[in-house]
Amino acid sequence: MSFSKIVIITILLLVQLSKAQNNYKISSAINDSSNKPLDGVIVSLVKANKLALVKTTFTDEKGNFEFDDLKPDSFKISIIHVGYKKYLSPDIIITENEFDKKLETIALSKDKGIQLEEVTIVSKLPFIERKIDRTIVNPDALISNAGSNALDVLAKSPGVMVTENGTIKLKGKSGVIVLIDDKPTYLSATDLESYLKSLPASQIKQIELMTNPPAQYDASGNAGIINIKTKKSKLKGINGNVSLNYAQGRYARSNDNLSLNFSNKKITIFSNLSYGNNNSYHDLTIQRTYKNDDLTTKSIFNQNTYIQPSNQSYSARLGLDYYVTKKTTLGIATKGLFNESKVTQYNVAQLLNADQSLSTTVIADNSEKDLFKNGTINLNLRHEFDSVGKQLIVDLDYVTYQTNINQVFKNDVYLPDNSNIYNDVQHGNLPSNITIYAFKADYSNPFKHEAKLDAGIKTSYTDTDNDAIYTITQNDITTNNYNLSNHFKYSEMINAAYLNFSKSYKRLSFQSGLRFESTTLNATQLGNPLKTGSFFSRNYNNLFPTAYLSYQLDSAFNNNLTLSYGKRVSRPFYKDLNPFSSPLDKYTFYEGNPYLKPTFAHNLSFAYSFKQFLTVTLSYSNSKDQIQETIEINNGIYYSRPGNIGSSEVFVLSLESSIPVQKWLTTTIYSEVSQSHYQSKLYTETLNSTGTYWYINVNNNIQLKKGWSAEIRGEYITNFIDSQFSFGDFGHFTVGLQKKILKDFGSLKFSFNDVLHSDKIRGTINNLHLTDANWFGPRDTRVASLTFSYRFGKNLNPKPKHTGSGSETEQNRVKG
Repeated sequence: MSFSKIVIITILLLVQLSKAQNNYKISSAINDSSNKPLDGVIVSLVKANKLALVKTTFTDEKGNFEFDDLKPDSFKISIIHVGYKKYLSPDIIITENEFDKKLETIALSKDKGIQLEEVTIVSKLPFIERKIDRTIVNPDALISNAGSNALDVLAKSPGVMVTENGTIKLKGKSGVIVLIDDKPTYLSATDLESYLKSLPASQIKQIELMTNPPAQYDASGNAGIINIKTKKSKLKGINGNVSLNYAQGRYARSNDNLSLNFSNKKITIFSNLSYGNNNSYHDLTIQRTYKNDDLTTKSIFNQNTYIQPSNQSYSARLGLDYYVTKKTTLGIATKGLFNESKVTQYNVAQLLNADQSLSTTVIADNSEKDLFKNGTINLNLRHEFDSVGKQLIVDLDYVTYQTNINQVFKNDVYLPDNSNIYNDVQHGNLPSNITIYAFKADYSNPFKHEAKLDAGIKTSYTDTDNDAIYTITQNDITTNNYNLSNHFKYSEMINAAYLNFSKSYKRLSFQSGLRFESTTLNATQLGNPLKTGSFFSRNYNNLFPTAYLSYQLDSAFNNNLTLSYGKRVSRPFYKDLNPFSSPLDKYTFYEGNPYLKPTFAHNLSFAYSFKQFLTVTLSYSNSKDQIQETIEINNGIYYSRPGNIGSSEVFVLSLESSIPVQKWLTTTIYSEVSQSHYQSKLYTETLNSTGTYWYINVNNNIQLKKGWSAEIRGEYITNFIDSQFSFGDFGHFTVGLQKKILKDFGSLKFSFNDVLHSDKIRGTINNLHLTDANWFGPRDTRVASLTFSYRFGKNLNPKPKHTGSGSETEQNRVKG
């Protein structure tokens, strides 16, 4: 038995005892001078020594408030409420044995005159926060995030890498599921990339990075889950914020956003409108050297493609929460996305003889117009059985996606004397419709002595219909191209149930969960006059255990050890199962793969943390049938399609640290060393690749006077291996400057990303039959951006909004 299996079994035996995190609490109530409770008061918990902000909450209708999930330390409570004098409490000391600190009722006095100068609280958000089962990233802590989009924010998050084709990696592993407010996007690399680019960074509150998500999350995502939490206003009355941005690289782009909200004691209405206009380029050069059996050069293929994508996106969100009683809330949330894009690709390829003399030149002038529509309706119910956290949440989702792609491929072949020996024009029309239904119910029941049980069920049904209709025109005669035309239908049902238990005892915390998922799928390829139709179905049931063990090494809770394990699955994107073939030119095709199998992974990590200052983590992942892009060369034709890599192992040693160098300077460092090993039978070749890389990300946040702040950031990665691909090293350098204006309700932010234009991707494709291949592709990454933002509204409302849904994972598997 291997060492990793022994460790996994040991953890599973330990965690069956129970779970959880230390949960020290501070609670009290706020009244006015006539002893009447004050509703909607913002209450801040700050460090006693430096008044650094720890948490913020709001009083309920009875004036009560509570801070939980604390650790032993010294705190103060700060209260600033319109019409009342400021309040700052004496020191509140929590000791190791004092789990529930109940304070006397706080009485606020009326402020009859002009409000005095407020207590200065250092409210700057930390860039990184850590919990037992996740790392939390606060995007607002980085000036360079201003005016950017969600994909840019992810690329700056610790342990996250975004490849040139939009694939998102976490801790060196692909197969990440991205959620928005605990809801799935149902999108894959292509459409997910476009969707995240349409989501302004100004709307992101936090990003949760979970390499081993708890059992209440779907088991999908062998590398873990990234949950993007958007901002939700809690202000009474009408309030909101606006963000306007203009950015300039080689081409211009902008991301603008408006949020409007209304709230009173019975209802909360929240809405958001976003507009994005993005233009960029990708200058891609590919070289292939074909060889004879004796490995001498047979011919050379040089290709340059100038890719210029442009898109306009419009998104809207509208929701309502109705507070039926103090304990029951009914909600409805709707979301729509309209994305219109165009991609032009001018492709020049030269086929050279072995002596490098020119044989033929192929010019492909291609264009693609995409129309993408998404609509989502979520109905939800939240009922609180008591005041200690026992609750039931029910979600019902209906999601639709409609895509219509129109392609034009113009191919001309020339001899060295520029005489044209071949030309054709191919037209493709690719409509796609995806419909998703999902139901989810989650129950949470806290017990005495810091224990808690979570349980839930979920069922989802997905139906997809993809058509591809191609014609080819030669010598002014147009015929159907049945080699590329296809019609593919796919349906899938997943039923799931889970249990998750947590418990803490003094310095020791446990969490364990078990999730069961049953999957049934059916796929039909209808065929055409040249291709025979086919049908296949699959059914598989799986258990997914998760476990966490945390131990505080000292009574001050400064030093912590955490051990975690989780089993995950990554199901294929819906479109990747579609066997459609799409040409780039006469020598390059992109295809789907109906025979893809799901990826199963075991993830193990061990971490040491010192306060919020330093975290060192050693993680290990073992995956079977990992889904990756694969490349096949067949008779000189290049085919790119998703495939299963037999087995892969990834070891990662990472370090995260936030260093207060000076009062005005905080440096945040994330660095990792990773080793990957891939083994698989790959078409006619055998893949057996191993690679090690080093990555570092350093951010310096500088607090200046009179509302000014600055940021200097850089990152770098050495050469690395990703299954069949070897990537060259690259990095970039970014600066930012911010000025608060309009009495701190507004801000101006300037950022200059990739100042040196050094973020240029290059690499090699390995394990090709008698072929060497490499590529180089600079992109529009050097961008200057200016953003204006302004917020308005007052008198905070403590009522929470529901942000969950029952269709998180399915939306992540839609692919354009």
